[in-house]
Amino acid sequence: MRKARTTTEEKRASLRLAFEGRIAADTSLVVFGSVAREEMTSGSDFDWILLVDGQAQPEHAEQRHAIASELNRLGFQKPGRSGVFGCMIGSHDIVHEIGGEDDTNSNTTRRVLLLLESLPIGNCEAYDRVRRQILKRYLHDDRGLTRSSSAIRVPRFLLNDLTRYWRTVTVDFVYKQRAEAGSKWALRNAKLRMSRKLVFASGLLRCFFCQLDTAAASAREYLAAPRHDISRLLTYMEGELAETALALLARATSRPSIKTDTRRKLFDSYDRFLAILDDQEKRDSLERLTEDEMATSRVWGEIREISHAFHSGLKDLFFGDDEELRKLATDYGVF
Repeated sequence: MRKARTTTEEKRASLRLAFEGRIAADTSLVVFGSVAREEMTSGSDFDWILLVDGQAQPEHAEQRHAIASELNRLGFQKPGRSGVFGCMIGSHDIVHEIGGEDDTNSNTTRRVLLLLESLPIGNCEAYDRVRRQILKRYLHDDRGLTRSSSAIRVPRFLLNDLTRYWRTVTVDFVYKQRAEAGSKWALRNAKLRMSRKLVFASGLLRCFFCQLDTAAASAREYLAAPRHDISRLLTYMEGELAETALALLARATSRPSIKTDTRRKLFDSYDRFLAILDDQEKRDSLERLTEDEMATSRVWGEIREISHAFHSGLKDLFFGDDEELRKLATDYGVF
């Protein structure tokens, strides 16, 4: 994990240097995935969008092409062929189309990842505005958050959309497996078991910390009658989104009730996962592995072992060691 963080810092520095002063005021270059989570390894993918929060201009397309060209020159891998990343995206649908038929898988993916694992490079004004408006939608439209007589203040609208995204990812994994005839099946499965699951867990924690964190106490008071004011919770959650998924997990496992064994299972397994991704031979093996070869693959056996430990640690965290977390996970995370 330390090596991945160092690698990420070096890559971020090269990106900042390359794009300093080159991103227009009404746009932001936004990167996702391991570079945003501080988990970059030697073979990391690189997903990005040009986020536009202003009037459409022909220059935006030119800027997108210039970004793609510069990233290619710097040696960053191209985004996948799905069309979700590596493109120019306007802010309107991301902010306004939450739910309903027009909220496509691509739109949901970009919106949720803007919250949970994104980083602006260069000009960040458009990024900050859009992310704040997304959060404002989730909190403002959540009538139960401000109108409920309960003392529990969990942003359920946001929580439900994060859960929907996680289920969509798992369903789309099977779709891609069929559509692409099993190409890179094992590597995708490994990421689903580990990094994708970590992102979802961090989303749950961000919602639950609204209730558990003493730093959010003032925000919770302002939500209740007679104020019904979301502004303080909005500011609190913006601060929470600045932390990486692993940092959120570390905060959660530092609660006094969390057992040492739970911490070990979570962080030892994730450390081993990143080591596998940083081992070119093992990563190549996962990319080439077919389902028929799973039973005899040593590297796949290692992935299964560490993913089971990681899953067990998450179950202990959310449903075992801590009474408050267990109640929130049971009452809000399941039904």
